[in-house]
Amino acid sequence: MKSIYKILALAILAPLGALAQSYPHYTMFMYNKLIYNPAYAGNKNLTTVNATYRNQWTGIQGAPRNFSVSVDGPVGSYMKPFRSVALGLNVNNESIGVTDNTNIMAYYAYRIQAGNTVLSMGLQAGVALYTARYSELNALQQDAKLMGDINNTMLPNFGPGIYWSGERFYVGASVPNLLENYYDKDRKGLTNRSARQLRSYYVSGGYVIPVSDNFKLQPQVLARYAGNGTYQLPFNADFNLSFIFYDRLMLGATYRSDNSLAGVVHVQATNSINIGYSYDYTASELNGYNNGTHEVTLGFDFVRDNNKYTNPRFIKTF
Repeated sequence: MKSIYKILALAILAPLGALAQSYPHYTMFMYNKLIYNPAYAGNKNLTTVNATYRNQWTGIQGAPRNFSVSVDGPVGSYMKPFRSVALGLNVNNESIGVTDNTNIMAYYAYRIQAGNTVLSMGLQAGVALYTARYSELNALQQDAKLMGDINNTMLPNFGPGIYWSGERFYVGASVPNLLENYYDKDRKGLTNRSARQLRSYYVSGGYVIPVSDNFKLQPQVLARYAGNGTYQLPFNADFNLSFIFYDRLMLGATYRSDNSLAGVVHVQATNSINIGYSYDYTASELNGYNNGTHEVTLGFDFVRDNNKYTNPRFIKTF
């Protein structure tokens, strides 16, 4: 039991350590690409709204909870066959114990059509608002670093991304937070060395394999790394294999390199509405102390010309 408390304590107090990764993580990364790669904006050639809720390690008090809502789409008349510029916006909130971190990001992408493929280059910029209610902690031993609450500390950031996709594939790379922000020690009671964000690097890819007219396979991967010359977090990757039926139902399984497994189901309910659910099973020390991780996503595509989009966009998850 003590080891469980240590894990949670590290998660809650991570920003007080030397450095910390500041970007959210979702099991259904294939439906949240905008969060970690700005070049994905407008990739579905539709205006799209997506909302995701993640309840991690249910049954453990103070465990992480995430909520994200995003909107993106190409700019210009929808009657044009291709629009080069796309914009997007995302708000993501993560709560862990007594801490809250809210990222507000705007996205710009310039897209180049080359044959049946599209190469997109993107840039994101925004702020993270960090709050820590340390006065609510019932600590056995006081720490000099915990000298008071932190209320909506503003941490600006920006980062680039690139995304290349075709009818059956996608590859992408991004560095969404180039700045490694420090907290202001004079106002927040923290030393410059005690609270710093780590730069994060993402690489992703996927491919659709047609098996029959009504059945497809889609392997895909998302790899993450956070670090600099003096400190780094463990490399982490999600490997997903999805089975797609009739371009409307997806059943998938994901293996994460931190010893966890997940099942994913996603349904294209209509041409405009899609909904997904995932369940994570942890094969670590936390396994006996929680009821798993639940995640739900809901998407809406603004389809203006139903004749143009007779087939649901579900198959093009990328």
